Amino acid sequence: MPLSVLSIEENLTRYFENKFPERRESRISEITSLAKGWETELFSFKYKYIEEGDSMKKQLILRIYPGSNVEKKTKWEFEVLTSLFKAGYPVPETHVLELDLEYFEYPFIIMDRISGKDMGDDFTKALQEGNLEKITNEILPIQTKLFVELHNLDWKILPIDFESEIEITPSYLLDRLIKNSGKRVEKFQLQDLNPIFQWLKEKKHTLKFERISILHNDYHPHNIIISEEDKAYVIDWPACFVGDFRQDLAWTLLLTGAYTSKEIRDMVLKFYEEILGSEVQDIEYFEILAATRRIMDMFIFLEQESEIAGIRDETKQQIKETAFHLEYVAKLVKDIAGISIPRFNELIQSLLIE
Repeated sequence: MPLSVLSIEENLTRYFENKFPERRESRISEITSLAKGWETELFSFKYKYIEEGDSMKKQLILRIYPGSNVEKKTKWEFEVLTSLFKAGYPVPETHVLELDLEYFEYPFIIMDRISGKDMGDDFTKALQEGNLEKITNEILPIQTKLFVELHNLDWKILPIDFESEIEITPSYLLDRLIKNSGKRVEKFQLQDLNPIFQWLKEKKHTLKFERISILHNDYHPHNIIISEEDKAYVIDWPACFVGDFRQDLAWTLLLTGAYTSKEIRDMVLKFYEEILGSEVQDIEYFEILAATRRIMDMFIFLEQESEIAGIRDETKQQIKETAFHLEYVAKLVKDIAGISIPRFNELIQSLLIE
C-alpha cells in the first residue's frame, strides 16, 4: 500500500479538519515512515493547530492496518492500548480510532509518538559488538521487568466478551488457541502440520496451569521504546490477547534464539525466572506451540497474496533476508518433539538459495 508524504499530509489535514472543526489552522508536517513490522504501515508526523486561542503542537503516530477484514484488529488494538494506559502500564496514549475507509482506504489509529530510542537498535548493536555486558546489565533487565509486570496485570481490564456460560481457565484458552490454529490449517491447506498438532494435544494433558495473563504476543526489544526521560514504553499490540503467560514467554524465547543465539535465549529465561521468583515449568511445550505459529505464518505469508495474508508488501522480502532463523525453528521442533516437516524444510531451502 504505497503512500506518498503528500497524500498522507492531505488526508490527515482533511481528517482533522472534519473531525475537529473547533481546531483552526491545522497543519501536518515532518511525516516519516517508521514501518518495521510485518502487518502495518506506520508514520510519525507533527500536528499543529489553534484551539481556544492557544497554539498547540503534538508529535503523533499514524498506524494504518492493510489487508482484508482488519476493522476488528484495528478496533481491538485501540481498546487494548486504552485499557493498558488507564491501568498505568507504559504504552503510548491513543487518541483516535477511525474505521471510516474514506481517508486511507483502511482503518487507522493515531497515538502519541514517544520520542526516544528503539531498544532493539541498542540490542542489535550490542550483539554486533559482542557486548554481552550491556545486554545483561542494561537491556534484558528492563525488557524482562516489563514483561513480568504485564503478565501480572489483571487480565479483566481488557474488554473481552467471552460467552457467559463458559468457565475461563488457562486450559480452556489453550484449547481455544489450538482449535483456532487448526481452523487455519484447514483454511490454508497446511495439513503437513497435523503431526505437530497431534503432539500438542497429547502433551497438553501433562501440563500444570497457574493463571490467566495478558499476552503481548510479539514481545521483543524492537517493540520497546526508551523515551528521552529514560522511561520504557511497550508498543505494537494488535496480537494482544489473554492466556497462559508461558505462551507469550515462549514466543519471545523462540524469536530470541532464532535471531540471536541459544545462549541469549537462556539468559532471557533466567532473567524472567529471577524476576518472577520461581522456575517456569513446561516451557518446551509452549516453545513448540510458538514454533507451530511461526511455521504457519511462514506458509501463509509466503504462499498467499499480501492482501489475503494481511501483511505489508515488503514483508516477504524481509522474511527472505532472515530465512536463517527458520532453521532454528525447524531444529527446535525436531529436537523437542521429534517431528520433521518436509514441506517446511523445502521452504527453508528455497528461501536460502534465492
